[in-house]
Amino acid sequence: MAPPIGQEPVREMAWPLRFPGPAPRLGPMSRRRPLLLFAAAWAIRLLYLAQVRHAPYFDVPLVDGANYFRMAAAIASGDLLAGRQVFWQPPLYPYFLAVLLAIFGPRLTWIYAVQTALGALSCLLVYCVGRRLFDERAALAGGIVMALYGPLVLFDAQPLIPVLHIALVLLGILLMLRAAGIPGTAGLPGATGIGEAAGPRGAADASGPRPWALAGLAWGAAAIATPNILLAAPAAAAWAWLGARASRRAAALFLAGVALPGALATARNLLVAGEPVLISSNGGINFFIGNNPDYERTIRIRPGGEFERLSQEPENLGIVGESGKSWFFTRRALQFLVEYPGQALRLYERKAVDLIAGREIPRNQDAYVYRRYSSLLALLLWRRGVAFPFGVVAPLALAGAFLPGGATGGGRRAGRALLILYAAAYAVSILIFFPTDRYRLPLVPILALFAGRLLGAPAAWRRPRVIALLIAGLVLFNLDAFKPREAYPEEEALNRAYALRMRGRLPESKAEYQNAIALNPRRIDPHNALAAMAAQEGKWEEAAGHYQDLLAIAPDFVEVRRDLGQAYLALGRPEEARREWQIAVHLAPGAGLALADLCLSYYDEKLPDAAEPYCERAVAARPDLPDTHLAMGMVARALLKRERAEAELGEALRLYPAGSPGRAKADALLRKMKEVDRRRMQEGTTAGRSR
Repeated sequence: MAPPIGQEPVREMAWPLRFPGPAPRLGPMSRRRPLLLFAAAWAIRLLYLAQVRHAPYFDVPLVDGANYFRMAAAIASGDLLAGRQVFWQPPLYPYFLAVLLAIFGPRLTWIYAVQTALGALSCLLVYCVGRRLFDERAALAGGIVMALYGPLVLFDAQPLIPVLHIALVLLGILLMLRAAGIPGTAGLPGATGIGEAAGPRGAADASGPRPWALAGLAWGAAAIATPNILLAAPAAAAWAWLGARASRRAAALFLAGVALPGALATARNLLVAGEPVLISSNGGINFFIGNNPDYERTIRIRPGGEFERLSQEPENLGIVGESGKSWFFTRRALQFLVEYPGQALRLYERKAVDLIAGREIPRNQDAYVYRRYSSLLALLLWRRGVAFPFGVVAPLALAGAFLPGGATGGGRRAGRALLILYAAAYAVSILIFFPTDRYRLPLVPILALFAGRLLGAPAAWRRPRVIALLIAGLVLFNLDAFKPREAYPEEEALNRAYALRMRGRLPESKAEYQNAIALNPRRIDPHNALAAMAAQEGKWEEAAGHYQDLLAIAPDFVEVRRDLGQAYLALGRPEEARREWQIAVHLAPGAGLALADLCLSYYDEKLPDAAEPYCERAVAARPDLPDTHLAMGMVARALLKRERAEAELGEALRLYPAGSPGRAKADALLRKMKEVDRRRMQEGTTAGRSR
């Protein structure tokens, strides 16, 4: 007999949902363990925070952190849509920061204190997952591994995404286990709100669609922090489909929850910026950095001048849309993978070795540098033949994953399968791009859980298979034991220089930039920073010298050509300025700002006819930039082309952000034009009356 319309038949479960046997009563100590674990994990992080406050750049967000804080500050000041451009980076963490800025202001110690509490919560979530899948001792051991994992302690007090992303990933896993009715060893008082079973009911957890939808929402929120999780979502949905109550409905609800936050971010990009970019537009360039024939060079590109130079390549060709720029880099990466499969395979072998390497591979900053400022971190992060902690935790996890399950029920086995599916899919997502220390942190909770499983079963250590796996893991995850860590000797000098510059200590900042040049004369960033500082001080001769030094290193850096032209113009050398801008346009036909500079240089000499062709080309090349429209509007006004001037100035006014000097200038010119019209009308009326 067919089921009633609108109801699906319930498939036989792939694992028993009910907890095998009665739940033991918890003593007072067992009931306090979760709180004690949270308190200990938070105390460890607060101790690290207290020590690292003395680092020279503690109170100055660096690189990506600076970008997140700029966006968060705009949101906190009332710009809830975070500007008018497509999201360059995933938006959730800046919105999270904006809430903290609204509460605490720019006091980084308080902001990091909240983040460390969130990191401690992740330790508690690992404990909760461990109780559902293993036993009390294994769960507690896994939580302790998380609490003492040095890179987590470090990044929980950094203005970066992992602390938020990891908590959301773990929450999603816990909710999936709850939705599947996979219980823990016993109830935790007051813990049902985060997914712990309230007793031996088991399947009661799975009642209704809400847990699956909530699990999907948790992972969807994680996706608008770090989109890598999207690759793991289909694997988790398949796990729900094949084994969980409601089957296809469970998978559909989960995927709908995952899709919703990303759909909202994409809709915002479309409505605000006119481009349907999925979450953020930085995926293409990151994909290219990890997939090209010159990987050894691109992986060393730090955010800054080199990264800016790379990111401008599509603009130089006239590709101005964010989706178009992202696709430009994606296409180049795919072309490499298709046309050079052998080289691509060797590259992925290299990336796989880096992913499982014991050492921490830096992206923005070298994690090992922070050992100088924290004795606690020096204990929790080191390399002495083995790389601690990854080179120790990963072997423990490998052995723990292969421990026999015993009579713990198919539900727990299926739950452990979910962990492995997630870890495998997430690892692949890292390899698709490139592995670094903070990018592999979302794998650490899974390692901690399986390591805790082994640490919680001391009798298993005598088994030959466990011993063999531990030895194999120690070798496999420490193949790089004697490889020097990636060294960017000028990086710390640059970080110190930037921090000093932000504090207004300019002479000391310049000295650090000079130190960075001495350490690596080919590095673009210190030359660029010194030139910009000289320009801000009106020392145009000095600025021009730094720009010339920079162009000796990177003669095709279009933006620097433009800046050098500005310096020459300020020095009263317009012909040399135009020469640099002409070179910039030759290098990059889409260099709309250089074309606008050429236009305005003739306009300033009261030669609007000579200026007009350059302004026309500027607007055609970069219709997305307010500066090109402002220049065209000014020239059209000088040529008495009133309608064109009004249209261009109006477009500039629309594109400029509120409070910007360009917006004020466009507004002032439009007001003048309207005032002239008003006077002419008054004069015409007066003349008519006199007749």
